[in-house]
Amino acid sequence: MGCPRFLPSSHFEGYCDADPNTRVPHETVRSCCNPGYARGLCARAAEIEADAFRFLIGKRSFEGIEVAWSIERDHHPVAVGTLLLREAGAGASAPLEHQARFAAMALLRP
Repeated sequence: MGCPRFLPSSHFEGYCDADPNTRVPHETVRSCCNPGYARGLCARAAEIEADAFRFLIGKRSFEGIEVAWSIERDHHPVAVGTLLLREAGAGASAPLEHQARFAAMALLRP
């Protein structure tokens, strides 16, 4: 996953948390939102301190899916942590959890 403002709805589609009612154009998702590090390319990305979110999908258990996350700036982590995503809990509004759920679903899809 990429830009800390991105709210994905599919691999190359999604919304920006700066304007969650407007779908981001496909080319912008591909060039800015998915890879992150878009401060020089996107005015909305330039407004925030972080450059990208990164995820590592951990173990899956009856409690949920463990996801390790990192928030990066200038290719260095500035914050790290873990989330326990309960499979029944959908509809996350914060971009970090939203992207973590999307990454977990994409990697664990049969």
